[in-house]
Amino acid sequence: MSDIERRVSDIMLAKLRVREPSLEETDFDKSIFDLELDSLDVVELTQVLERELKVQADRRTIGSLMLLEEFRSYFVLLATR
Repeated sequence: MSDIERRVSDIMLAKLRVREPSLEETDFDKSIFDLELDSLDVVELTQVLERELKVQADRRTIGSLMLLEEFRSYFVLLATR
């Protein structure tokens, strides 16, 4: 795993563990619905990632992401541009 992938994963886990302390990186293959994340949780996660990585996400793209792994991959892509 690259440094940026590790950083994005760590940011996501820090935010998501506030809600679900037992969450692990292996849970990134689950959908946001399986983890019972609502639209506010997704917005907050997006804002944290944007702020920490100094990137701007496309809201339509974010709306189409279903798995946490898709969020991670999308933000890794944004951070490496």
